[in-house]
Amino acid sequence: MSLRTAVVAPLMLAAVLTAQEKEKPQEPKALTPAQQAQKLEAEKARLKAEIEYARKRVENADSLLSSKLTRGKPQFKVIDAGKPKGMLPVQPKRVERKFARVGTPEEMRIGGGDAMVVVNRRGISQQQYDAVYEYLMSYNAQANPDLTAQRVLYDLIRIEGVAGSFVENPGRVKLGEALSKLQDGTMSFADAAKQYGTVAGAGEDGSVSITRNSVQGPFFEYMAFSTEQGKISRPFLTPRGYVVLKVENVQKGAQPALDKVDCKVVLFAFSENDKEMMDAQYLITSAQAEVLVRDESVLKQPPADGRAPADDDEAGLEPRDGHQEARRERPGRERAGRRAARPDRGAEGAPEGDAGRRHRRDREGRRPDRPGQAEGRHRRRRPRGRGRPDAEAGGQADQE
Repeated sequence: MSLRTAVVAPLMLAAVLTAQEKEKPQEPKALTPAQQAQKLEAEKARLKAEIEYARKRVENADSLLSSKLTRGKPQFKVIDAGKPKGMLPVQPKRVERKFARVGTPEEMRIGGGDAMVVVNRRGISQQQYDAVYEYLMSYNAQANPDLTAQRVLYDLIRIEGVAGSFVENPGRVKLGEALSKLQDGTMSFADAAKQYGTVAGAGEDGSVSITRNSVQGPFFEYMAFSTEQGKISRPFLTPRGYVVLKVENVQKGAQPALDKVDCKVVLFAFSENDKEMMDAQYLITSAQAEVLVRDESVLKQPPADGRAPADDDEAGLEPRDGHQEARRERPGRERAGRRAARPDRGAEGAPEGDAGRRHRRDREGRRPDRPGQAEGRHRRRRPRGRGRPDAEAGGQADQE
C-alpha cells in the first residue's frame, strides 16, 4: 500500500461517516405526563364537537331537506345604472354651404403678397399651385387639365382649411423639438415615428411607399418625388398635421406613371383628439370654409360643391317657371298633324301602297289574303277528354 493511499483513505472514511450522522433524523423528544394529558384533553374536546355537530344534523335532517326542496320566492339584486338618455331620433344638422367668391384686393393680400386663393384667412400662392400642377402633368401629359387643376386646388384648400382650425396646436411645438434632431441625425426617423406618429398606411417605423396618384394627396406626392434620395424634406402641411420625410429609395418603373418612392415619414398631428380632427375636416368636405379667389378665371377651378350654382340661362336649361306652359302648348293633335304631313302617308296618317297594306295588316293582326291566319295564331284547344282513358271508353260506348 502506498503512502498516499494510507493517508487519504482514513480522511474519506471520516467524511462519509460525518455525512451519515447528519442525515439521521432527530428523534422526537419524549413528552412529560402533563403534556400528554393536555394533548389527550384537546383531542377529546375535538371529538365531542364533531359528535355534537353530527347529532344536530341528524335531528334537523328533515327540515333541512324540506327547505332545499321547497321552491321559494326568487330574490333579485338591482344595480342602479343611472337614467338612460331619451331614445329620440337624431335629426341631421342642416348645413348651408359657403360658395367661393371673388375677394377684394385687401382680402387677397395675405402675408405681404397677393394670394391666388384664401381659405379661412390662409393664403395659397400661385407658385405653390403651379408647382403641384406642373408635377402632375409632367408624368401624365394626357390628363384632363381642368380635372387636374380641380384636384390640385381641392387638396390645397383642404390642407389650408384644416390648418386654419388649429392656429395654436401641439404639433407645431413637437415639430420644433424634433426637427433639429432629425436633421443632424441624433434622432432616427424610426424612433421619431414611434414617439410622435406617422401617416396612415405606414409601418410602425414610418416606412411607406409613395406612388403616383397616391392616397396621401397630390401635394404629399409632389413633396416625396421632389426630394432627392437620402435627403430630408422641409416640413410641410397635410390635412392631419406637419410632416417631415426622408427618401430612402427611388424606384423607376417601365414608365413614369409606375415610379415609386420609399421613405420614412414622421407626422406631428394638429391634435390628439380624433373628434376635433373630424370636425375640422368636416368643415371642408361640407363646404363650410370661407374661400376667396383672385378673379373669375380662378373661380371656375374649385370643385363643384364649392361653386355657386349657375343660372338657368347660362347652363342652357329651360326656365323653371315656364316648362309646364311649354308642355301644355304641345297637345297630341300637333303630333298627329306632324305625322299626317309626311309625304308617304295619306290623309288619315296611314301610308299608301305596299306600306299601307302592311300598316293595315299589322293593325288588324292578319293578312287580307289569308283570312284563317288570325284564328291560327291563337292556341288551339285540345278536345275535351282527349288523351284520357275514360273519355276514350265513353266514345266507344256511344259508337256501339
